[in-house]
Amino acid sequence: MKVKNDGLDMKKYILLILIGVCSYWGLNNFSIIWAFLTRIFKVLAPFLLGGVIAFILNIPMSKIEHCLRKKTKGKDGVIRTISIFLSLLIFVGIIAFVALLLIPELIENIKTLIASIPSLIDNIEAFVLDLLDKYPDVQKQLEQMFSESGNMNEVITNILNYCVNGAIGLISSFVSGFITFFTAIIFSIYILSQKEYLLRGTKKILYATIDKKRADKVVEIGRMANDTFGKFISGQCMEAVILGIIMFVAFIICRFPYALMIAVLTAVTALIPIFGAMIAMVIGAILIAITSPIQAIIFIVVFQLVQQIEGNFIYPKVVGKSVGLSPMWTLLAITVGGNLFGIVGMLIGLPLASIIYAIITSVVNHKLQEKDLQVI
Repeated sequence: MKVKNDGLDMKKYILLILIGVCSYWGLNNFSIIWAFLTRIFKVLAPFLLGGVIAFILNIPMSKIEHCLRKKTKGKDGVIRTISIFLSLLIFVGIIAFVALLLIPELIENIKTLIASIPSLIDNIEAFVLDLLDKYPDVQKQLEQMFSESGNMNEVITNILNYCVNGAIGLISSFVSGFITFFTAIIFSIYILSQKEYLLRGTKKILYATIDKKRADKVVEIGRMANDTFGKFISGQCMEAVILGIIMFVAFIICRFPYALMIAVLTAVTALIPIFGAMIAMVIGAILIAITSPIQAIIFIVVFQLVQQIEGNFIYPKVVGKSVGLSPMWTLLAITVGGNLFGIVGMLIGLPLASIIYAIITSVVNHKLQEKDLQVI
């Protein structure tokens, strides 16, 4: 028996040494590991995005499927196909509605901006000439800068090359993004059509590799995560609609231009918790500033006021309640997640905090029951 224990201890020591060596190597070659992980992420990006889309589409699909099963007696395969099709139609319809509403307005504003470029250039030229007359030292620095970088033709050529390369890169990124999104949609359809089979296969692997008690705990956490993220997405969509309506009413009262477009853009970007709407504020301020800089400043003030009221009072109650967190923990989870992982941290910080909170609550209550204690 002693020999057996010594053998187990030796395995533990060897495992610890291997972990230590791998950790040391990883810390000294972090750039290699990061490049490898980045490459893997790019390869798996369409499938990861497909999983996210499938999770989102599963929310309306499950409800549609439930209604069809109650009202019709069709085959399961037919009902599933109809449910997936209607869910995709809703998903694509929302994207198309937002695009048709925003893109024409943005194109019109870009045309207005391009038309105002000549007068803008004249104003800048007049300002620069006036500045050079008042400050000769600035003129000398500019002359020195151009003499070091070559003649004006070379500078302009470099700028044009930079713009052309940027445009090519933008087109390439758009095509790549479209292919990734299309692949993700196809993959999400496969996931939704076979979700029970995939879930059953995952459970089989889980129970085959670890003991039953731990497997039951993993399944319980998985169900909790699925329920929490589902409620979070529903609450986030509801909050985005509420914020868009409030912003639209405020913009109409203040008579801001592009009220409907900016309100819809605000609702879309508000899917990023609390801070996402700031993107809409910046875009809206730029569009309004083209016609009236003073009105753009007033717009920022109104936007910030509405955003603060909605973010501190409405959002914690709507979204925080849907995931079972108080307003204080809701704000804390989003702030910490955003500081650690940026936009992704904002998106997943709240539901993850809700899951962790539920697990800790369950463990604490279990320990109190074992000790036969009741804390008031």
